[in-house]
Amino acid sequence: MESANRRHCAEIFRPLAVPARRILTGMALVAPLLLASSPFSTAAQAEQSRTLSRIAADGVIRAGTRANAAPFARQLGDGTFEGVSVDLLEEIRRAAEGRTGRPVRLELSPVTPADRLQRVAGGELDIVCGITTPTWDREEMVDFSLPFFRDGTRVLVYRENAGRTSDLGRMQIAVVEGTTTVGILRDQLPSAELRVYPDMNAAMGGLEKGEVGGVANVGIVLLGLAAQAEPRRSVVLLPRTRPLATETLACVLPQNDSIWRDLVNRTLVDLFDGVANFRGRYVEIYERWFGRNGRIVYPLDRSTRDYLGGVTIWAR
Repeated sequence: MESANRRHCAEIFRPLAVPARRILTGMALVAPLLLASSPFSTAAQAEQSRTLSRIAADGVIRAGTRANAAPFARQLGDGTFEGVSVDLLEEIRRAAEGRTGRPVRLELSPVTPADRLQRVAGGELDIVCGITTPTWDREEMVDFSLPFFRDGTRVLVYRENAGRTSDLGRMQIAVVEGTTTVGILRDQLPSAELRVYPDMNAAMGGLEKGEVGGVANVGIVLLGLAAQAEPRRSVVLLPRTRPLATETLACVLPQNDSIWRDLVNRTLVDLFDGVANFRGRYVEIYERWFGRNGRIVYPLDRSTRDYLGGVTIWAR
């Protein structure tokens, strides 16, 4: 019975038999078409991404960063920029060259807290890297990369005034318009009097003139501004123990362009490789700006190291 069934099946499928040579020839003809249409094809991905498609055509990444947020970014007298954010953007530029297969240059322009999101959402900029905190409200306008830094929100005061200004709830505090710091202080210090300035330089100027008793932002930015001040004055960050809030920093990206976002995120994940052992490219960049010989000594602590290590969520 079994043999009869086998003969019957053989008869049924015999008309479908095709010589192996013809099969291989057909596969050779079809394979390039499948590769060209595959969503994993580099060329196809560039075409599917409006941002990468334009970068591939023009050879330019239109990027924004802050002009006065050292050591993350600052604009020098000759118009160029330097800082952690600029180094990260340079890594992303190299990754874009590898993806598009052509030379790509970085075209940097200064952004402010008030216009940074709008300029990405409106298509003027491909990416903004600086001291931007992702929020759900902002996600309605733009997308964000994986976080590349984490720090606490504090209030900077001059050391000679620290004793009588320890009660932050009664202080006049400078904040910058359009920042998450405004909301954090209103939530954590509801009785404090907030004075809003257009940018951090103006806020620090208000402190110098005595218009306010302190300036609020993430701690590392405050220390960077204090280090640039002339004349240099000793400062303290309050609260001395726990920060008012913990904020993560990420790059701003155009909404609904997942292929461009994936390239940026993969670049960051590759940079984080080795951070668990305080090694790797990210640590090199960090040490350049925050190490013993950096612009500000702000060691990479274990909690931040573990956090960045946890950002690497994909298996290789």
